[in-house]
Amino acid sequence: MRKKRNLIEWAMHNRSIVILVTSVLVAFGVYAFYKINKNEFPDFTVRQGVAVAVYPGASVEEMEQQVTKPLEDYIFTYKEVKKSKTKSYTRNGLAIVQVELNDDVDGDVKENFWSRFKLGVQQFKRTLPAGVAAIIVKDDFGDASSLLITMESDEKTYRELNTYMDDLKCRLRGIESVGRISVTGGQKEQIAIHVDTRKLSQYGIGPNIVSAALISQGFNTTAGTHKTSIYEAPIHVDRALNMVNDVRQMVVYSSPDGNVVRVKDIADVKREYAEPSSYVTNNGKKCLVLSIEVKKGRSITEMGHAVKAELEKFKKTLPDEVTMFTITDQSQVVGDSVMNFLAELLVAICAVVLVVIALMPLRVALVAASTIPITIFISLGLFYAFGIELNTVTLAALIVTLGMIVDNSIVIIDNYMELMSEGYTRWQASLRSATHFFKAILSATLAISITFFPLLLTMTGMFHDFLLFFPWGISIVLFVSLLVAELVVPFMQFYFIKEPIKDTNDDGKPKFSFLNLMQKYYDKIIAVCFRHPKTIISMGVVSVIIGAFLLTILPQRMMPTAERNQFAVEIYLPTGTPLKKTSLIADSLEHILRADDRVVSVASFHGCASPRFQTAYAPQFGGKNYAQFIVNTKGNKETLGVLEDYRMKYTNAFPGAYVRFKQLSYSSESNAIEVRLSGENWTELKRTADSVMTKMRSNSNLILCRSDVNEPLLTTNIKLDEMKSRRLGLTNAMVELQIAGRYQSDGIPVATVWDGDYGIPVTLKSNKADRATLSDIADEPVAVAGGITSVPLRQIATVSNKWEDGQICHRNGIRTITLMADVVDGVNVIEVTSALQKAIKQEDLPKDISVDWGGEYEVANEANPQIIKGLAISIVIIFFLMLGHFKRISTAILLLVSLSLVLLGTAMGVLIPGSPFSLTCYLGIISLMGILVRNVIIMYDYAEELRLTSRPQEELDANPALPAHYTAREAIYLSAQRRMRPIFLTSAAASVGVIPMILSGSGLWTPMGNVIFYGTIITMILILTVMPVAYWLLMRGTDEKRQKSIDLENN
Repeated sequence: MRKKRNLIEWAMHNRSIVILVTSVLVAFGVYAFYKINKNEFPDFTVRQGVAVAVYPGASVEEMEQQVTKPLEDYIFTYKEVKKSKTKSYTRNGLAIVQVELNDDVDGDVKENFWSRFKLGVQQFKRTLPAGVAAIIVKDDFGDASSLLITMESDEKTYRELNTYMDDLKCRLRGIESVGRISVTGGQKEQIAIHVDTRKLSQYGIGPNIVSAALISQGFNTTAGTHKTSIYEAPIHVDRALNMVNDVRQMVVYSSPDGNVVRVKDIADVKREYAEPSSYVTNNGKKCLVLSIEVKKGRSITEMGHAVKAELEKFKKTLPDEVTMFTITDQSQVVGDSVMNFLAELLVAICAVVLVVIALMPLRVALVAASTIPITIFISLGLFYAFGIELNTVTLAALIVTLGMIVDNSIVIIDNYMELMSEGYTRWQASLRSATHFFKAILSATLAISITFFPLLLTMTGMFHDFLLFFPWGISIVLFVSLLVAELVVPFMQFYFIKEPIKDTNDDGKPKFSFLNLMQKYYDKIIAVCFRHPKTIISMGVVSVIIGAFLLTILPQRMMPTAERNQFAVEIYLPTGTPLKKTSLIADSLEHILRADDRVVSVASFHGCASPRFQTAYAPQFGGKNYAQFIVNTKGNKETLGVLEDYRMKYTNAFPGAYVRFKQLSYSSESNAIEVRLSGENWTELKRTADSVMTKMRSNSNLILCRSDVNEPLLTTNIKLDEMKSRRLGLTNAMVELQIAGRYQSDGIPVATVWDGDYGIPVTLKSNKADRATLSDIADEPVAVAGGITSVPLRQIATVSNKWEDGQICHRNGIRTITLMADVVDGVNVIEVTSALQKAIKQEDLPKDISVDWGGEYEVANEANPQIIKGLAISIVIIFFLMLGHFKRISTAILLLVSLSLVLLGTAMGVLIPGSPFSLTCYLGIISLMGILVRNVIIMYDYAEELRLTSRPQEELDANPALPAHYTAREAIYLSAQRRMRPIFLTSAAASVGVIPMILSGSGLWTPMGNVIFYGTIITMILILTVMPVAYWLLMRGTDEKRQKSIDLENN
């Protein structure tokens, strides 16, 4: 009867099939490398949207009571809304509600919510005051642009630039991977009718008569249908408004005696660009900004190449005076990032190969090292097949596992050579080595890969999205490595390693080997450890205590700054500041920056915010008192240099303005420190905020201390005399309507002039709409008696200035004042926040006011418990895996306790380089736990095997008093000596594999590399010294019990 073969033996006998399958999978991996989607980061689900309500003429308090509160109450009826993070900003005539969705709202649920919400809001609008003009919902608030491209010219008009831009948009829409395209920065041409109210009074014409006459001429309507027995033809009457002169000659009033009043008699008509509320420049030139987004699931690098190719063709069609400039190019950032990571991956592979070659004979090293490219390319093929894109997270998973990939092969090859030295044939040794270690390698692989998955269960929001494919990437690589080690390595070592390592040269002298030298000194060290077991255990305990203490005092920053050749500048001025004054400060700062050789370009957004050009950077809500720059530099070093030189210098350099230099970050929090004061008594809330602000400004570590309430807004208040206004038949609404028609800076649209497909609005406004004094408003004629006559506004009303709140903010529907601040260079935000918390305590505040802390402190406070829960679940999983592997509770518990040995190495990995403790450091801890478990399994497995193995007969003959089996002390002592080499080799490979990650200087991944590098070395020392002694002390009383159990089973 033919013996049934196991999988490893089958692979050895059918090696041609295994080689063919492996070759095909590697080839597919090479193909996948070129075709796989590449991005800088995984897709983040931005769970934010904005609802904007417009109510012209309403004060801040009226907006809050009549619009903001009812709108918030309606929004909170949706269960998908995260109330605690939903906030609103109420301004003069405007309410902005930033809606935050729950962390579990994803994909189709999110899209379904926004569809229902948009429909529901329009129905809800009917319950609001009639003056609410619109409620606009934007659910793409968090979508980031892939490319921002400017079209610039000082000679061409905005209309001409728009024409060129329309042509470009049509070309780009033909690229399949291009998603949404939008244009910002444009200015609309208009025909403005500047009415002279004094002339109206002279002619005895009311403004309502003028507007009615203009509107009637501007309608596009139907004149009926001309029907015959043969055909039906619609009748069209040419509209009168076709040019500026037509507007001037238009009759607005005709008296009974035949006299007419034309527009030119009472107004000045101009074709002009209205005074802008916002505009954009790039390096001082007026421009339009084109935002291009990539379709979801498409490769941003491929889209970038296609767009750039089309742009090159398009540029050839432009006149010389029109130029184009790329402000941000995310496809280039992604391409560079992926290429840098691939270079690091290649260097890491070479480093691991060199280490293995340096420590092992060439043939042995080449067999072990060959598994790295095989595993990497097969893994890339699986990534592509499963729809996992190549980004910095999945590439980091590849780099982290490099040392682990070669571990399996090293353990099997090391045992293969040992078996050959014991007299086994190459075939037998190859089969036995792979079969013997299969269970240990499988348990170690499960322990490393599965323990990352609990983070996906406990973490929410952006952190969950960020880590989503990291466990999958780790697991795919490690299981591929397992299969390669068990199915490919056996026949490779059989063919290429034909004899065991010789310890002597041909002349009989000992051959030098670094591993032999290490073995010599380790044998001495382990002997000392077993002579002083209590001291060694005490040292292990002390290392755990020191490590735990150091971790509690380490500076934290969950998400670091991004390495970019860009940064942002935000300029804030008091509420009510005109755009021209904002632009004066913005232009001054722009000139300073452009004079610096390190700066390539400055894109300046006046009165508005830029499109979101980085996922984690959320631009502020714009206004005439706000400006923003996107500054491009020559590189990341130059960015850091400019920020260091200018950030502190220009923070308060301009009177009345806050200038904030913002380095791009991976954190979604827009402010480093936030103190949130909540309560319903607005007066007391402002008073408390002032008191807290004083404490914050006295802290030397804080800069740019400011409030989201903004400065008070100066308003012009018109209070009607009820007696006088009633006699003349005037109401508040009537006066408000007349004044609004004259003092809208953009004017009231009354018609549209069409030039082909280009519509030019005709607007009606007072000749004082752009500039007026308080007396001008008081002298305004107000039409009475149906427009037949008028009276000056001062006769029926009092006109005066009044200060009002610039902005009222809510959080979770409650009035909240948020005090914000940045920190000076070189200071840890969490430490400064902790110091502030000691100075600003809840018990020191009025009882009706509560305090809450935001900024980076909130991010860390939310993420840490989630990560610790994930680590706890990982530890439980490791315990049950070890229980299943060793079948002994005591061994599993010992291994569980030994996980604490990674604490000292982790702390050193943060302290020595001086980096803050970040999210990726937690990933480093889990990696260390997996490496520790793998190495301990290798050691303890052999010890357990020795305890079950009969002692050699020659030893029993020499000393009959010896027990038939090795004692726990003897077994673990021999195991530690024998397994030192593979443990050292695997630890060395894991440490060296992350060196390129460390040298890259990445703020995101370097901390994890440091933790793995230092942690692996320190943990290896503790494994080789503390763990053997701990095993002996725990198991020393079990020898007799185990012998009885064996005898019982044998009988």
